[in-house]
Amino acid sequence: MTSFVKVLKDPVHDEILVEDPWVWRLINTAALQRLRRIRQLGTSYLTFHGAEHSRFTHSLGAYETMRRVLIQLERECGWPRDERDRKLALSAALLHDVGHGPFSHTFEAVYPVHHEQWTRRILLEDDELATVLGEVDDAFADDLVGVLEKRGRFPIVEQLISSQLDVDRMDYLLRDAMNTGVSYGRFELARLIRSLSLAGDQVVLKASGLHTVEQYILARYFMYTQVYFHPVTVGSDVLVMQILRRAGEVWQAGGMEDMPPELTVFWRGSADQVRVQDYLAIDESTLVYAFHCFARSADVVLADLARRFLHRRLLAPVIRPEPTQEEWAALRTAARALGFHPDYYISGRASAVAGYVYRGEGISVLMADGRVSELSRESKLVRSLVPESEYRLFLPKEMIEGDTPVHERVRSILGMHASRVGAGASAAKPEPDDRP
Repeated sequence: MTSFVKVLKDPVHDEILVEDPWVWRLINTAALQRLRRIRQLGTSYLTFHGAEHSRFTHSLGAYETMRRVLIQLERECGWPRDERDRKLALSAALLHDVGHGPFSHTFEAVYPVHHEQWTRRILLEDDELATVLGEVDDAFADDLVGVLEKRGRFPIVEQLISSQLDVDRMDYLLRDAMNTGVSYGRFELARLIRSLSLAGDQVVLKASGLHTVEQYILARYFMYTQVYFHPVTVGSDVLVMQILRRAGEVWQAGGMEDMPPELTVFWRGSADQVRVQDYLAIDESTLVYAFHCFARSADVVLADLARRFLHRRLLAPVIRPEPTQEEWAALRTAARALGFHPDYYISGRASAVAGYVYRGEGISVLMADGRVSELSRESKLVRSLVPESEYRLFLPKEMIEGDTPVHERVRSILGMHASRVGAGASAAKPEPDDRP
């Protein structure tokens, strides 16, 4: 009898090894294959042109990382002890993102149902996926949901899939850094995995891996400050949110016939009325097609917003303190005077990076004498990381680039000088990827 093996080439891990036909059936379910049509980094491809990788590739990468972690823990600690726990860990890594919608968290901001809720429903309600999961036993799908919801019954698997040192982050940091072309998101994955162990039901890092985990924490910190919260990306997310918000209002008012039916279901009723098969029919190709429809809309606001996204004429980010009520009122008045609806063309967002969270979520370190300590107590570098926050105002460049008294008023409110307008409207130093 020949053994089952599938080897998938991967740019991060070199090879992804599938040795279980059951895992292969999971990979080939329609629910997981849908993630090929959802980008891992949402609208970041408008900032970093290489960020075209999908949540499917990340899901495979998280699976492979988990597979290697299980080999390490089995060799080091004799866990997992049975095949069911192994399947639970591997399927949790593979399916943890199955509930993501198009442009991920941006879609959630408009249609406020978190992707984790959809993951739960898909695992329990999608017939094809439920059939494959049910091959293990009748309780397996619910136990898998319990792991993703961190109910506490399988603490080791829960920590490996969702903590400050989990396989999800280990893969996406390396994958996102590679595809965006940045170097500060990289760390030594193989050495980090070799540093993992268990203390009872607690996943711990051996003290010998201290510097490796510092590298990992710094990678995460810089990826958030320089990539995930890049002002152009945040502004692109804001634009998508405004497009969807306006489209829903126009459709509900009866002002749009050219609306893809896959989207109308989200504006007809409550979240409970949306079926799993309706949700799975939505991906980024659906949404981009919808934007092309919106660009032909008779509603001038919706048409302009959609064209801005499709042709990358994005809202300009201005890094500054949050405006006062008087400044907001003045900006809204200026927007109207320049022909822009203030509810859709002026927005503000605060972005915050925690650095390292130790209260209740810290990384446990197994010391040479057998004590279990906490990472921030053992690492001066980790202790030095402080939370960082930044406020950005987003508005059309046309409100800044002009020589009328209204334009001068806008620049005055924003604290901008005329010489800074050509640099791209941001008070921060513009990066090469800021260019249209």
